[in-house]
Amino acid sequence: MSDNSNSINNNEEEEEEEKSKNNLNDSYVYEICQLFDKENDEKINSDDLIDLIKALGIMLNEENIEIIQNFIASNKKEKIPFEEFFDLYDNLIQNKKSKEEEEKELLDAFEFFDGENTGYIDANYFKKAITSFGNKLSENEFNDLMGKAIFDKSNKNFNYKEFIKTILDNDS
Repeated sequence: MSDNSNSINNNEEEEEEEKSKNNLNDSYVYEICQLFDKENDEKINSDDLIDLIKALGIMLNEENIEIIQNFIASNKKEKIPFEEFFDLYDNLIQNKKSKEEEEKELLDAFEFFDGENTGYIDANYFKKAITSFGNKLSENEFNDLMGKAIFDKSNKNFNYKEFIKTILDNDS
């Protein structure tokens, strides 16, 4: 009986710990939402959703963009109440890929820029591509991102495999 009661106590402790983690995460998401709440009415402009999602560290892949577009299309509101955004956020979190999947996806994307398969990419070429096409990064976003890059001695090329590992380790 003692073993059984210890097992029940351990399960209760684990459940309490999980609730605590969820509350911390909810609190963090709420605080970030407040930063985007310009009128202090617990609503977010739909135009700010992408920036908010980036601020929460969610990678904008094709699936996530589709989820966001569907959310905006079905919502048809200029301002999204926090509670409705939390549903979107939960959906995006559930869609989050494993670290291995993200690493493979990023590696494939970076290899496109590495025509000679050296493991390095010219930073200027990469900057032009990432700030001009697709989900464009601003100059500041690019500079923040590249602050994590490991450059070779010429300081023109960076090791994208190490860069990917650094980015994914920081997201964990």
